[in-house]
Amino acid sequence: MKAIKIILIIIVILFVASVVSAYGVSAVVRIKNENEENLVKKPKIVFGEQIYDFGRIYIGEKVQHGFKFRNYGSGVLLINNVSSSCGCTIALVSKNKLFKDEEGVVEIKFNTGNYIGKVTKSVIVNSNDPEIPKYKLTIMGEMIEEVNIVPKQINFGIIRKGDTCTRTLEIKTVPELNIEIKKVVSHNPYIRIIKCKANENNYNYEVTISNYDYIGKFSGIVFVYTTSSKQERIDIPFSGEVVGDLTFYPETLSFGNIKRGWEVEKAVIVNFINKDVKIERIEIDSNAIINYMLSELDINSKKIVAKLDKDTAKGKITGSLKIYSNSILQPVVNILISGEIEDNNH
Repeated sequence: MKAIKIILIIIVILFVASVVSAYGVSAVVRIKNENEENLVKKPKIVFGEQIYDFGRIYIGEKVQHGFKFRNYGSGVLLINNVSSSCGCTIALVSKNKLFKDEEGVVEIKFNTGNYIGKVTKSVIVNSNDPEIPKYKLTIMGEMIEEVNIVPKQINFGIIRKGDTCTRTLEIKTVPELNIEIKKVVSHNPYIRIIKCKANENNYNYEVTISNYDYIGKFSGIVFVYTTSSKQERIDIPFSGEVVGDLTFYPETLSFGNIKRGWEVEKAVIVNFINKDVKIERIEIDSNAIINYMLSELDINSKKIVAKLDKDTAKGKITGSLKIYSNSILQPVVNILISGEIEDNNH
């Protein structure tokens, strides 16, 4: 009887062990299958279009377009961020997390500002799509002006002191918009602007600089005021240089930062606009020991080589190099001298 009980107990133990073993194996298999299934699930971002051409629009208008996309993958699509190529382009995404077959929109707003001509801007959509983690979207088109001005910048070039120089501004407007030019002005007292020709949509203005009192470079702005709502005021910069009987380069004689005991040479080039002008003498007034040598480059140019003596004491170098000539306009040309000498142990 005792033997039978032992046999029954053994049978029960084996049965329980077999059941536990069976459930354990199936649980492991189930977990493994679930992991494999999760590994297979990947997001896939697909856009209906990658490039949007907004065609031809007037300067100052705003462009807005939505790029639709869908998650065609089995995994969850996560939009990390959307970055634009410049501050004039803003991109917003409708949702950052999309399940399978869900759709979203990347809304792009482009502020055309003062862009003229053909323009291309792009944004990058960064997501967890393993195949295309960075998706590029592009908007493109052409910006046209309601008011077109040629040239965009006036260059008077080099003008002899006492001479005048005139440049022409040609202004064209879009016929069907009935835009008028209200006025064209400059705050520079040496600039004179005259309306010389006009028809229904074309205007010509002569911009003249005269009686400029100074020798050197000049600049300013011509303001064009119109009835256009998008281009009420258009700024046309101008620049040039008034010269006398001679020019020189550089405008400052700089030895830079050097060590004590060094011998350094710097050159000044003098070009003669007036062929009758001659250099009479050269003077150097400086706290440093500086010698010079004058040589001829060609019939219209001379070269002054200034040599800093190695025995010059440490400290800042100041002073001027003066060129005296028989010019009535520029009897004396003053070139500032600068630099600094340091100890060798620095």
